[in-house]
Amino acid sequence: LDFDLEDVEMLMEVFLESAKENIDLLKVAVESNNLDDIYHISHAIKGSSANLTLMDISNIAKDMEHNSREKNSINYIDKYTELKSLINSIEA
Repeated sequence: LDFDLEDVEMLMEVFLESAKENIDLLKVAVESNNLDDIYHISHAIKGSSANLTLMDISNIAKDMEHNSREKNSINYIDKYTELKSLINSIEA
């Protein structure tokens, strides 16, 4: 895509704002083991991060999305922690 620096900065700001809201919601879903909410929230994070080619974030969210859809028992808190760390590192 032919974006200039201002466009990219604006897109990243929008992504970060949305991702921060979603990561807070994801924490609640993970702590309560609400697989439906984990699925929907991780799906949103996966899509928005993939659109910006933030593939590390997208891949973790995709894993959470897949496992929660299949009702698999994995360590969602570790995945959440990893996602939060990656999202926070974008601002650094």
